[in-house]
Amino acid sequence: MLHYQYTEHDVIFTLPYRGDELYLVGTFSNWQKQAAFKFEKNGNGFVLRKTRNELNKIGNSGYIEYCLWGDDASQPLPFNNEYPVGYYFNSQSFDSQGNGGCNYLLLPENISQTELFQIAEDSQCSFKVKQSAAEFSSEYTLANFRQVEGGNIAEGNLFRSYHPLVPSRSEHVALCDVEVQRQGVAMKLLERHGVRTVINLSETSQQLASYIRSAPASYYKTLWLEQQVVNVPVAYETVYFMSDRDESFNAEELGFQSGIRAVIRYIADNPGPYHVHCRLGSDRTGVIIGFLQLLMGADKAQIRQNYLQTNKMAIGEYRSFRLLEQALCRALGEDCFDNDVVAKRYLPSLGLSGAVIDKACRNLACNA
Repeated sequence: MLHYQYTEHDVIFTLPYRGDELYLVGTFSNWQKQAAFKFEKNGNGFVLRKTRNELNKIGNSGYIEYCLWGDDASQPLPFNNEYPVGYYFNSQSFDSQGNGGCNYLLLPENISQTELFQIAEDSQCSFKVKQSAAEFSSEYTLANFRQVEGGNIAEGNLFRSYHPLVPSRSEHVALCDVEVQRQGVAMKLLERHGVRTVINLSETSQQLASYIRSAPASYYKTLWLEQQVVNVPVAYETVYFMSDRDESFNAEELGFQSGIRAVIRYIADNPGPYHVHCRLGSDRTGVIIGFLQLLMGADKAQIRQNYLQTNKMAIGEYRSFRLLEQALCRALGEDCFDNDVVAKRYLPSLGLSGAVIDKACRNLACNA
């Protein structure tokens, strides 16, 4: 059974807990214990009633996430792995939460068995951390490197991957060694596919310049010296949760709308093939690539398929398509996957001229 049930406007949590105090802690409370989410005693258990709106904040899984905080032990209650598969997922933040690496998911009422199966399959795949290149099925999977397809995007003209140069997991005991291999392969594939323009979503131009000047010679450095590495710094929080406005999460970065505007201008002004990356090549890259696929007429299935391949990277982090879907719908409207001109109609509102938009689309559709 689940911890909760839905009513028309509320969610009611009921637990047979023997302690003195119990709290609901989750994405909606910024993972902090708050008085507003304290359970009330009810017979031999506890009950908490909250409106749907009070809980409506998704986490990294693309779902609302929570754990149950027993105040007697000053930590989350032990995770019950007897709940049906799909009602929980593992989390990188488990050390601070003390919940053994698992959070429960507050699932939509209408969730299908197919979606539950997808949660189980992808989370199992992504949370089996792999520590050497030999464990991966291909060098492309190792480097999270892949060609982007769909709609009118020319074959071999748009790619995405892990950061080829700046480390992201160098302090992670299980991933520090494989990261070196991962970046080496990403660099090799960048050159193999003849990439001419790199769009870097993770560093500002000053940050990248400071790092790259002392870096050894590489294909990436050559492109940078030729001014073919362009910087569009945006935050994870910006692309996923602030895509409906032009507000940056960090002062030195761009808001979502400014970021999209810069990407389109760079594609219009620079030659392909193009390559987009952030640090992991999953989140910021995933949203920008999803937007470009929509712009070029890719369908929802193609966008989903490309996005979910990141779960094969096996770094202990899971993403569901719901995370990307909600980010794009927040920016473009709920019908953005059903109407292939929505993304193109959106761009003039960012101050882009028809000539720039058309040039960017032609460049993506033509591998010179």
